[in-house]
Amino acid sequence: MKTAGIYIHIPFCKVKCVYCDFYSITKKEDQIPLFTKCLLEEIDSYKDYAGKWTFDTIFFGGGTPSLLPAKYLEQILQKLHDTFDTSNVKEITLEANPGEASLQHLKDIRKLGVNRLSMGFQSFDDKILKVLGRLHKSKDCFKTFKNARKAGFDNINTDMIFNIPDLSVENWIKDLKKLMELDPEHISAYSLTVEPSTKLFNLVRRKELLMPLEKIDIEQFSITQEILSKSGYKQYEISNYSKEEMECKHNLHYWNLDPYLSFGPSAHSHDLKTRWWNYRSLDTYIQNTSNHKSPVEGNEILTNEDNYNEKILNGLRLTQGVKVSSIKPFHNGNYNTYISNIKNKWDCIDINGDYIKLINNGMLFVDEISSDMFIAS
Repeated sequence: MKTAGIYIHIPFCKVKCVYCDFYSITKKEDQIPLFTKCLLEEIDSYKDYAGKWTFDTIFFGGGTPSLLPAKYLEQILQKLHDTFDTSNVKEITLEANPGEASLQHLKDIRKLGVNRLSMGFQSFDDKILKVLGRLHKSKDCFKTFKNARKAGFDNINTDMIFNIPDLSVENWIKDLKKLMELDPEHISAYSLTVEPSTKLFNLVRRKELLMPLEKIDIEQFSITQEILSKSGYKQYEISNYSKEEMECKHNLHYWNLDPYLSFGPSAHSHDLKTRWWNYRSLDTYIQNTSNHKSPVEGNEILTNEDNYNEKILNGLRLTQGVKVSSIKPFHNGNYNTYISNIKNKWDCIDINGDYIKLINNGMLFVDEISSDMFIAS
């Protein structure tokens, strides 16, 4: 039976970060009780999926899931345990912001079975944090991390961001060295991207903020690889590094194109044949579920070409690469010609045994290489 993940989207935030394009809302925390009631209703409507796959991960993302009082988190977990067979769940992750989760709250959620914490540090420079629109200060990162250890968390991810306006290469190195002192089990290090419909997009468009030159982005990416690798972290995906056996099992479901069920406003689900998504609005989500109507806004049936292109897109992000046997059948005997043409164009592609993977600086060009390898629908 295929393994699968469960994702819960908690949309509440204290502030909206300038770069964030995930669905989140501020000043609506009074709706948490009603939202939780609706979430339980939605989970209940998926009872038919109970025996379909082996669920082994649960991920609370957002938004800021740590804003959810433990009693509501307990209700959601209990509903998941009652609806699906969760006896094989190995990893329950919850995202938390520094300074927004007290020691007692961390202890409470740890007791509920949450065994992995993902903390949004982003930077240890207060000026940079202000540029990003973050609410916390550098000192809050260290305090919350220390409290998480006290609460019993021995699997912690920390999110960091580079390629930020005014972040020098030297200061990025300092950030990484400070992070090494904390010794988390997992590190996600992202290059800041300017997404449409974000405040950052408008600031850049109005020239109120200037994004760094591409060469700085590349240098900071390379330095990240070098420092983290020397410190015992294995890069297993473009932006993700972990200690031995500490990869994020839930996110691997996405990259390996496993099935997953997602609940909450804007949440996307995937059952290998179809992808569907909920309304990106808390009000619409609450209105529909309160009236026993589906909160699903739309869906798409994946064609063979879609499946192929997603295997390429996601597989090349992983350092192990794309499994040859998963794409070869699509080429009707022309695979050797196809791959030979790709290799001639890109010298950073390596075919070693059963996998096609990117080597040297290939990860810097993953989007271009992926689109070259796509097949048209």
